[in-house]
Amino acid sequence: MKKKLNFILFCLSLIIGGYQTLKSQEISAIVKDSLTKEIIPYASVYVSSGKGILSNEEGRFRLVLDTKMKSQDSLYISCMGYKTQAYPVTTFKDSIVLLPSKAIALGSIILSNTNLSADEIIRSVKKNIAEKYELGLTHKKIFFRESGTQEFKTLNVKIKKSSIAEFDQAFWDSTLQKVPRKTDWHFEILGDLYGDFTKETQKLEIEKALELEDKKTTAIFENIEKVFDTILKQNVKRDSYFKLRTGIISTKLDGLEINDTEKDTLTPEQKLAKEKESFSKWRKRILTNIITQLFDEETLALTVLEKSNRYDFEKVDFTYLNDIPVFVLEFKPSGNADYVGKIYVDADEMALLRIEYKNIQDIRDFSLLGMSYKHYFKETAIQFKKIPTGKYGLQFFELSDQYQTGVDRAFTIVEKNKIVKGRNKQNELKMDLNFQTIQTQKYQGIIFETESISQEAFDTFKENPSVLPVNLIQFDPNFWEGYTIIEPNQTIKDFKVEK
Repeated sequence: MKKKLNFILFCLSLIIGGYQTLKSQEISAIVKDSLTKEIIPYASVYVSSGKGILSNEEGRFRLVLDTKMKSQDSLYISCMGYKTQAYPVTTFKDSIVLLPSKAIALGSIILSNTNLSADEIIRSVKKNIAEKYELGLTHKKIFFRESGTQEFKTLNVKIKKSSIAEFDQAFWDSTLQKVPRKTDWHFEILGDLYGDFTKETQKLEIEKALELEDKKTTAIFENIEKVFDTILKQNVKRDSYFKLRTGIISTKLDGLEINDTEKDTLTPEQKLAKEKESFSKWRKRILTNIITQLFDEETLALTVLEKSNRYDFEKVDFTYLNDIPVFVLEFKPSGNADYVGKIYVDADEMALLRIEYKNIQDIRDFSLLGMSYKHYFKETAIQFKKIPTGKYGLQFFELSDQYQTGVDRAFTIVEKNKIVKGRNKQNELKMDLNFQTIQTQKYQGIIFETESISQEAFDTFKENPSVLPVNLIQFDPNFWEGYTIIEPNQTIKDFKVEK
């Protein structure tokens, strides 16, 4: 009996030890092709319980294991066209994972689809969207990252006339000299997103947030705004409105509020609450704009699919994602279209698994009367995965854009006031404005878990903004310790504000 008891205690100690080992363990590595040794971006990394992550654009991943896992659980690493590799989580110590190519063997399930043409596959993909994708209300655990840069190539103002003495040429020269010529930033949040794919239903609860940004730069713009506000309060009449004239064009500037004392009357607690609410609304607005563009009612609202008649599709490969047979199609413009890329399709259900594309010509190039705008780079990757409902749900998106904006023309801003007796025009500012900026924007998001919820559960959840981002001036590899996120790329790791 004693030997039996000791054996049981020994087994229990192993189990408990296994749980303790996994409690704070992190698994990290880089995924590469076993033959070419090239990195494999966006490989799926997951454990038996289903929790997982994707490798980033550099093939790197980091996965945090939790106490719900058992010591005998396995780690799986897979990617389309490669054999899935499995490892015991407790013994995984590799810094590099090599995935071998997977031999193709056509199964009887998909034999009926193998002779479909590329165009027939695309037509099938666009059918029965509501049966293939979860379009209802869901609770999504999400990590979202925004990275951006803005660079002024030119920034000049020449004053021709100013009825406000403070707004003379010396003021503008001094002010513009303080404006940073280049700024970059990274925002990251982890939280819960509730809703479907319509703008009206989105609710966000942020658990933790980070900003890598030079606060001195932000302070410069805030101080400039305060100086402008002070000067306007001293010189502009209450109930005034403004007219902007540039050439023959004249526009009334609505929403230009002055003499607003609300901020001055708020208590510190109210200001903090307002900042948290503003930050949450800002992040939710961007997320909403991205997610709600994927579906339009019961159709996939992706440009390439909506305008598929403008593209030539070619079936170039047949592969597997784990046990899912996958058609691989390439596409390019057949006429005046913007993108080239690839589409991956579940050959059993004829559902879109992944789409990736980039532009081969300017998305938009506008120049008129001294004002210009060029959207010259766009790269998109969107991926779906099966969720517990049996349908597909959004798993990952990465959207990258680059823009160039320029202005080189004369402007006149006139203050007008109908209440003040006498002349209607109060103040006038004439200037020549010349600036050119280049801006890059990149959004990355991964949905770890998607759970279908009822209308009642959605209505019951109330947003309560309680988080502000932690500001850092240098990348901290320990900030997200204990959390699974998309591994930062080298640009983020190199972020550091020069003192």
